[in-house]
Amino acid sequence: MLYIFDDFVLDPGRRELRSGASAVAMEPQVFDLLVHLIRHRERVVSRDEMIESIWGGRIVSESALSTRINAVRSAISDNGTEQRLIKTLPRKGVRFVGDVREEQKLTEATSVSPLERRAVEIIDAHRTAEDLPALALPGTAMIEGYSEALSPVEPTPSGSRHVLAPRATVAAIAAICVLSLGTLTWGYLARSAESGRRMSIETAAKLIHVSEEIHMNSRENYEAARALRQWAVDLDRHNAEALADLTFAIVTGVLNHWSENEVADLHAADLTLQDALSIAPGSMKVRGAQCHILRAMRQYEAAIKACSELAQSFPKYAFLHKEVGYDRLMMGQPNEALAEFLEADRLEPNSQLRWSWQQGIGVVYLMQGQDQKAIEWLARAALEAPNAANPVAYLASAYALVGREQEAHEALVHYRKLWPNTTLETFRPSIGTAAFNSKMQRVLEGLRLAGLPE
Repeated sequence: MLYIFDDFVLDPGRRELRSGASAVAMEPQVFDLLVHLIRHRERVVSRDEMIESIWGGRIVSESALSTRINAVRSAISDNGTEQRLIKTLPRKGVRFVGDVREEQKLTEATSVSPLERRAVEIIDAHRTAEDLPALALPGTAMIEGYSEALSPVEPTPSGSRHVLAPRATVAAIAAICVLSLGTLTWGYLARSAESGRRMSIETAAKLIHVSEEIHMNSRENYEAARALRQWAVDLDRHNAEALADLTFAIVTGVLNHWSENEVADLHAADLTLQDALSIAPGSMKVRGAQCHILRAMRQYEAAIKACSELAQSFPKYAFLHKEVGYDRLMMGQPNEALAEFLEADRLEPNSQLRWSWQQGIGVVYLMQGQDQKAIEWLARAALEAPNAANPVAYLASAYALVGREQEAHEALVHYRKLWPNTTLETFRPSIGTAAFNSKMQRVLEGLRLAGLPE
């Protein structure tokens, strides 16, 4: 169920609050409190009910409760003075008083949701001015002017380069269409049976632009970005930028364990990269993708060499320092890794990738026993990428190691909502060298204290 109010969309299933195209960063308890207030908006929610629902009945101070309520208000552009959306009733509790519209989420990947239909309506509204053909709903093709259902997607042979998550190709793409149409008018998006579903090179370029606006900091965002990039490559296999972007997306899925078949995906990414290198061997983005895949293949020394050489030509490319940082970390060289992460942060302090090197900085400090510094950096990473999972897990470990048990428990609960089956034995953000694995023991001890099962 989606809850829509003001300019916000609340999705409890994905644990996301979005304002337009942007995700709103929220701490787990703050998010849970907002969900509870909206679900029970027909009445006043008492202090005791909030404590029971959000804290499980544990003793909570008035100041802690007030802080969480104020954080909820801040996240939805409200405040204690106006109380436009959340109203406090003295000695009774609080109530969500904003207008809320509920929309049911469809689970069938081939079903046409209101969001998808709206995407078609918006795109079609622009087509007359651009003299574009009519548009079909996702899951259909235009044949002689009529919309006809397409056959179900068949599993892709393991040897094919066209490897993507089918569930992302309909709903996720339609959602991104809606989020992006404020600044971007798409070209002809209908798939035609007669033309073999070929679209223009211009449309492929626009798909690339849309996909690059998606922050791949959650499984859902990764699947959406990968689907769009695969689509762009299918339209224009001679576009080196599209091929590099697809390589980045596939490798990101492997490194974050969002991939359903890591071996097949790495093979697909390698083939895609080879095509890109054959077209534009000197491209910064293509060679950056090469650095990325070498880390996923655990060829750390080769990755460091490739990234360092590329940095000579592109000294302001922060991504390279992030990559070398993780390569150094995997080799058990935390001090060298820290220097690279900090340099990435200096070069691009506002990058959408910032959470990834903030996480790296936090992990280094955690391994070195500088837990307060670790908490500061990991908290930033968790706020910027709450559904990336690993930053929250590391934060739980750091909290536990300094005795902040409640916060450690809360962070771990959030992590296990994303990865419910993880244990200490299976927790593996990446597989490094023996030196790295040795330094990870302190991190695992923190997770053990936080409550991650054996």
